Amino acid sequence: MGGKTARGMKRRDILAGLAWTAGGLIAAGGRPARADLVGHGAMVNAVAVSPDGRRLLSASWDYTVRLWDLDRQVELKVLDGHAASVNAVLFLPGGNQALSGSWDQSIIHWDLETGREIARLAGHVNSVSGLALSRDARLLASASWDRTARLWDAASATPLRSFEGHSANVMQVAFAMEDAQLVTASYDQTVRLWQVASGKELAALRGHRASVNAVAVTPDGRTALTGSTDGAIKRWDLAAQQEIAGLPGHRGFVTSLAVSPDGRQALSGGGDKLMRLWGLQTGRQLRQFAGHEKPVWSVAFTPDGRRAVSGGYDMVIKIWSLATGQSLPPKT
Repeated sequence: MGGKTARGMKRRDILAGLAWTAGGLIAAGGRPARADLVGHGAMVNAVAVSPDGRRLLSASWDYTVRLWDLDRQVELKVLDGHAASVNAVLFLPGGNQALSGSWDQSIIHWDLETGREIARLAGHVNSVSGLALSRDARLLASASWDRTARLWDAASATPLRSFEGHSANVMQVAFAMEDAQLVTASYDQTVRLWQVASGKELAALRGHRASVNAVAVTPDGRTALTGSTDGAIKRWDLAAQQEIAGLPGHRGFVTSLAVSPDGRQALSGGGDKLMRLWGLQTGRQLRQFAGHEKPVWSVAFTPDGRRAVSGGYDMVIKIWSLATGQSLPPKT
């Protein structure tokens, strides 16, 4: 992910590898590690679990989206349609369709049964770095390195409005406050709140001392968690538009966040090669998960809240038991 599009660049140049600095990503080497789900040829940027908890989607710097059987931990399909790194992925309700966002500036709507492209959403002029769906699945929000977030009609793929105000790359976006607001995280070190209906900026939340890489919102829509290159995870009261408290523990940058379906726990991934589980009522770390050989780049809960998924810079995906902290073997 850089400041320009990857169209026309050779795939081997992209797959040479990446490393994180306070300013972004730079070239680095790397080899795949031994892990549960292996198949991607580069770092795993994003993971998403299907609504029924049976399948997994992963997005990678190898330009592909992959569909997996979560229990058997086997690859089902490779969705190959992007012309650059795929940075974000999510399932649509029902689990038979998906969306992915890429450094090629596009968002692809996929049919997971056939593996074919249904539609392509165009409008961003730089890397699409994050995607979020409203609770009723009628609205799609996208975050981009063109310094904007955009709102789309999810059914028709029609662009509705743009949210402009950040002074640097927008990394992730989430719906909040009963889908009346958007929360965006940016390299400009701010977290911003927007009115969905008008596109108006409501607040700029300041407190991070480096790029804000990740945002997740609790199911009630009232609390946001943000993770930064400064190593901090902050919690924000969105109604009061102020910081509540942090979740201290990571050593180095924080890459990814997820909130459990019941809103009681959170997952974070970081440059310390660990995924961490937090209790949101106490703000305490409940468990840490060690097994990746390089930074943990993406995290997700399963819908039942009993398992977690992590994707890493080491090109692999792991499935974890939240109760034991152990990596789970395939079910036979």
